[in-house]
Amino acid sequence: MSRGRNISIEDHLDIDYINDLLSEYKKSYMIYQRLLFIKMLKEGKTVKDASEFLNVNRASGSRWLKLYNEKGFEGLIPNYDNCGRNCYLTNEQKEELKQIISNSDENYTLKRIQKLIKEKFNIEYSEKQVWVIVREKLGFNYGKPFTKHSKKT
Repeated sequence: MSRGRNISIEDHLDIDYINDLLSEYKKSYMIYQRLLFIKMLKEGKTVKDASEFLNVNRASGSRWLKLYNEKGFEGLIPNYDNCGRNCYLTNEQKEELKQIISNSDENYTLKRIQKLIKEKFNIEYSEKQVWVIVREKLGFNYGKPFTKHSKKT
């Protein structure tokens, strides 16, 4: 049985920066994938064969072809500007909520923030959506409090 070698990795980039780069270059990869799809069609492949080769759904391939036929290269550029439902809280309300949470001496749980949003803004959110708002939209971190021991036994 062979053993894997432990190869160290240099710390050139931190994980947050890597995630940012992945997000930035994802669009370029998607354009590349769609251009490759169009190239395969121009070389005589069918939509089904090109889709299978790129491991995408045939319906996606058909949609790419339709967009390419209608708009040319511009049709291959992903456009996710209008995806998802708009947040019920306005930007001003989110900022106010952020100020309330950050300027308070109290420790807010998700249930308390959910109740605060209902009382203050008359908007009902699920606990999961409150988590999304607090973590992703407002940028708060989550940590579970625990006691620190000065000496381990």
